Amino acid sequence: MHDLSELTTHCIRCGFCLESCPTFVVTGNEVESPRGRIYLVRSALEGKLRWQEDVREHLDLCLGCRNCETACPSGVEYGAILELARDLIEQEKPELSKKALLASTSSPTILKTQLALGHLLPGRRIPGPIGRWFSGGEAPEADRPAPQATADFPPLDEGALPPVRGEVYLLEGCAMRVLFPRVHQATRRLLRRIGFVVREVEQGCCGSFHAHNGYLDKAREYAAELMKSMPDDLPVVVDSAGCGSTMKEYGFVREGDPAAGAFAARVKDASEFLFANGLLEALAKAPGVHERVTYHDACHLSHSQQITAAPRQLVQAIPGIEYIELPEAEMCCGSAGIYNVTQPQMARTLVERKYDNIASTGARIVAMGNPGCHAWIAQAAREHGESIGVLHTAELLEAAFVGLNAFGI
Repeated sequence: MHDLSELTTHCIRCGFCLESCPTFVVTGNEVESPRGRIYLVRSALEGKLRWQEDVREHLDLCLGCRNCETACPSGVEYGAILELARDLIEQEKPELSKKALLASTSSPTILKTQLALGHLLPGRRIPGPIGRWFSGGEAPEADRPAPQATADFPPLDEGALPPVRGEVYLLEGCAMRVLFPRVHQATRRLLRRIGFVVREVEQGCCGSFHAHNGYLDKAREYAAELMKSMPDDLPVVVDSAGCGSTMKEYGFVREGDPAAGAFAARVKDASEFLFANGLLEALAKAPGVHERVTYHDACHLSHSQQITAAPRQLVQAIPGIEYIELPEAEMCCGSAGIYNVTQPQMARTLVERKYDNIASTGARIVAMGNPGCHAWIAQAAREHGESIGVLHTAELLEAAFVGLNAFGI
């Protein structure tokens, strides 16, 4: 069993996590670092501090990026500590604004309606009173992202494709299916290029938004329903890093449920699955993309799932690519699910830092594997004149076969 008090004892306060933590790097404040937050949680558990008055603010400012886990020599499970502590805080006193935001974000129908209504408003930004309700301050607001149009891809030439050798499930997700349907299109096409087809099923939210924000009971409900919709042993391909992270940890979300661990073992990030099943060979025969490109590590792909090499190797295998490594590629961009709405000032600081690093590479395209990063960095690109194209990794890989024009670049 995961015992929060016991988990906090694993931190030896060595400080290796400090420079890996985006909020500590920005503020220099010990309580905005992983070891500082772990100390706050332990003190609250011991009754020395109050959850709402002394701890909540500092846990709210945490992005949950888990870069500290990559840096930690002691194997501290910071992600589990954060989610369990947030769960205690929300059980004691739920934050209604956050609860409402999570409910809308995890429902494709509600999200689609809200985005449609939002685009009727001047400026396409979240209205000030609503933004202040979520963030608690006079902070700059995030754009309402426009749902991505599906692409008019040329039909796949079945005669030039390998025989079908298997089926997979593809997580449609909630925000992902509304904001980035073209990414799913690209992923489906890439899967077919290596001999796999998608088995279509009705499915709902995976629970990642709720798990990351302290509503573990709701995350468990979503997990149970999703597992029922994909009942056999087919691989489950996920092209959203945040969703894939939670699904691979269903053994934690649904502790004591043996089916959850078995399901988690079937979950594969799209780049992970494509790399392992022959896309490198297919790319060698593609027309390619003749541009300078860089790659941003989505936090829940690199730090939670520990997947950094596969997407880079796939991107670098595209004929004609000039690949430039991104400075601070592993540092969070500030999106972090709903974070750029609830903590917009820190989110803005981090995305500006990220965009400056992207611009420093001279790349015309930046790729990544998560919709939150995609939307947030794309907003920064729009605000800086859209000189840099922002694509999901699957879109860039499919562009190697059909060209960048299919993606508006």
